[in-house]
Amino acid sequence: MKKPQKTTILLTLFIILTLISLLTVYTTHQTPTEETTTNTLCTYTSTANYDYTAILEHNTIYNNITILKPDEGTLYTKITRQINITLTYTFHATLPADTTITYSLTQTLKTGTLSHQINTTTPTTTNQTQIQITIPRIIKTELDPIMSKIATETGTTAPSYYSLDITLTFTISANTTAGQINQIFTPTLTIEFKRTDQGDITTIDDLHQTKTGEITENQTITRQDIINQRYTSYILITISIAGLCFSTYLYIKTKPTTEKPSLEKLTAPYKELIAKTTQKPPETKTTINMETLEDLAKIAETLARPILHATEAEEHTFYIIGNNTKYQYKTK
Repeated sequence: MKKPQKTTILLTLFIILTLISLLTVYTTHQTPTEETTTNTLCTYTSTANYDYTAILEHNTIYNNITILKPDEGTLYTKITRQINITLTYTFHATLPADTTITYSLTQTLKTGTLSHQINTTTPTTTNQTQIQITIPRIIKTELDPIMSKIATETGTTAPSYYSLDITLTFTISANTTAGQINQIFTPTLTIEFKRTDQGDITTIDDLHQTKTGEITENQTITRQDIINQRYTSYILITISIAGLCFSTYLYIKTKPTTEKPSLEKLTAPYKELIAKTTQKPPETKTTINMETLEDLAKIAETLARPILHATEAEEHTFYIIGNNTKYQYKTK
């Protein structure tokens, strides 16, 4: 009997639907239901602009020009009498702020192997967001004796070429509507006395320095669209599993059973070989069970013996006796 087509199609459809539902549930759970974004509430910046004026000796190379500003020419060490340096510091915030700034200055001589602090100032506090600071003048002839003394104390040769770091430390504390600002800014100006292919020169680096910070806020957003997708996938998987269970039940219930052939049909091809008997099959030394009546019929033809058919209750036994061996086939 052929399997009903509708139940097979229904079962196949719900198997596919269940697989799609499982994939949908998996996919919807790959995207988080909450998303965190960072919002900038306030941006603040500290800016340090150094400026200098180099005072020169009377000279030939600059036609007796005795003042040089940044980018106006090379500072030759031997004709540079002194360097006057100023710093303009500015603090800016994108929100109004109640600001307190504390600053101090340090000067440090450096060579390749040592570092020596020669000057430091007492911290100064102000509420001004723009500060003008005058740095003590730089005179190399006043720095050389310090290097010579250090060399004498360390047992080394006094270097002719070294650097001077000028560091201002700004500690900024500001209150805004977005929160507290705390920043430390240390713009360092490096003055280096060195020999190059131009001769003995003085370089001044890092005239313009900036440090930026911000106050941020993390905001967590619930993705309602993802939650709705998950709920939809739950409904889909529930429906598909219920349908799969129901279609499986229908498929099993309508599954055709294999009908056993009737005894008459079973024995019809071999009726010339079969003889009915009312006696039970005798006990023999050896009993061989055959898989089919056809196999037993082949044995009967080989041994030239009839197939005896005995019935006990609802069980039918077909057997052959030969050489104290019983060949039998049983069926109900």
